Amino acid sequence: MSSTPAAVTVDGNPTFDFAVGGRTVLAGSIVVILVAALFGVLTMGRAVQPRAVTPAAATARRATPAELLGQRALQLVSFDPGQLGYHIGFRSGRKDLRAQIDRDRRQITVYVSPGDALHRVAHDIAHELGHAYDAKYLTPGARDRYLQVRGRLSTPWFPGFQAADYTALALSDYGTGAGDFAEVFALCHAPSPEFRSTLAPRPPDPCALLSGPA
Repeated sequence: MSSTPAAVTVDGNPTFDFAVGGRTVLAGSIVVILVAALFGVLTMGRAVQPRAVTPAAATARRATPAELLGQRALQLVSFDPGQLGYHIGFRSGRKDLRAQIDRDRRQITVYVSPGDALHRVAHDIAHELGHAYDAKYLTPGARDRYLQVRGRLSTPWFPGFQAADYTALALSDYGTGAGDFAEVFALCHAPSPEFRSTLAPRPPDPCALLSGPA
């Protein structure tokens, strides 16, 4: 092969182009640049590939057994929590408490144990929704009318105070107007055979009883 400089005039100024085997160095340089650029793109492509998800990371995003059972029970409740603006969360069971409501945060927490029947968890959900419904819609006059129908007009509506967790002082709302109303609400909106109120007997038509206090 030969290498012979050839004079070329560009805009009136002489330059030189070296031909190698009939092909120019310029053309060869372009090829080299293109190959290098292609290699860089491929290398970058490999660098930005997503990381593989580890089993531990995948497990961390899975719902807990309490959440899974709670969500199944929630499907049995006929009343939509969204109507009251509440969020329902599920945690592992507690011995002293089955559920509680935080009206300030619009949060209902239900404590679920592995052996809980679905209908019982649904009852707990509906009971707390009954408290939320009471707080939003029932006036003092409506509460008095409810107690009158239940034959307990002189009974206090709340157990001395409006705490979210009555277990702090070993109190229960089942013997008050609020607790009885929540239990009747649960009978109406959950397929549960349970009725825990100690205020008055189980009503034959719980949904009709709820339509009275408005």
